Amino acid sequence: MIDPLSWTLSLGRWAGTQVRIHAFLLAFIAYKLLSAPCAGQPIIETAAWLGMLLAAVVLHELWRAAMASRLGLEIEDIRLWPLGNLEPAPPLSATRYPESAVVALSVPLLSGVLALVSAAGLSFSQARMEFSPFASSGSPLTFLESPAKGSPAIPLTGVWYIGWFGYLNWMLCLLNLIPAPPFDLGRAFRAYWANTSRDGMVPTWTARACGAILFIVGVFRLFGGHTEQGFVLMGLALLVEWMVRSEVRMIEDGGFFDDGIFGYDFSQGYTSLEGNPSKVRPFRESALKRWRRRRSELRRQRRIEQEVAEERRMDEILEKLYRDGRPGISDAEHRFLVRVSHKFRNRTKTRG
Repeated sequence: MIDPLSWTLSLGRWAGTQVRIHAFLLAFIAYKLLSAPCAGQPIIETAAWLGMLLAAVVLHELWRAAMASRLGLEIEDIRLWPLGNLEPAPPLSATRYPESAVVALSVPLLSGVLALVSAAGLSFSQARMEFSPFASSGSPLTFLESPAKGSPAIPLTGVWYIGWFGYLNWMLCLLNLIPAPPFDLGRAFRAYWANTSRDGMVPTWTARACGAILFIVGVFRLFGGHTEQGFVLMGLALLVEWMVRSEVRMIEDGGFFDDGIFGYDFSQGYTSLEGNPSKVRPFRESALKRWRRRRSELRRQRRIEQEVAEERRMDEILEKLYRDGRPGISDAEHRFLVRVSHKFRNRTKTRG
């Protein structure tokens, strides 16, 4: 089956990181440019805010790479799409925590700071930036208004550019705070659970719940007359579900590989096969199987401890019986001997 994550166009290596443009980004740009005349929007204005979107996304990922480099992490591949990097989260067992979580959380934080700085700068020009993700109908003229006149900002002016840049960064911040792949909070949430002994299926369940919420909101927006917003949200929901299914399938098929395809690192040529055995992540049990296995182990451990305690007490009673005879032991001790002897005989018969 063809992997949609491979639909990319290479831009070469930037500071040791392979940078690619994903087909989703190219399709989004083409759709916006072709649909602009039908929506009554000048193509030059649409191209202008799309250019700022590209700038915001590139800045988004440059910051990710810089933070990763500062914390000693390596980002092998960046696949640019309209919301940042369309790259699956790293394997649970291979994730470095808290470094990877810090990197993931710092990216939407940067976008949020840029949005707030833009909004603060616009306030000095008596302009207002739109913060509601559902306020716009897609026209750049609806994002900024003059409080005094209540009119949209003049297109292609400094205030217009700042407003668009701030609004786009605000959208990047909000969407990447969804705790599901391929969003940044989903990566941070996954890294957190990877560092604990808790159930590793929680990130999967959380992601699917977020996808369901996105889909439901998209349906409401669609039937509410906001067709484009509805389809976008429903598309994001399907993307989340597809990435979760791919991740679960990879785990069930034998786990993640540490060193590239088939577990080998070919960066040093085929000689790297010598002395570099494959490291395959073990198969991960389901949450129910892990709970049943842990319950069985605890039950077996309690049974062993009980048998050890019974044998110790039986030795003490037998020693008293040998030293003092039958009158030397109490009725409770006698009943204990009878019960344990009967239990021992039954165990011997079962094993035999």
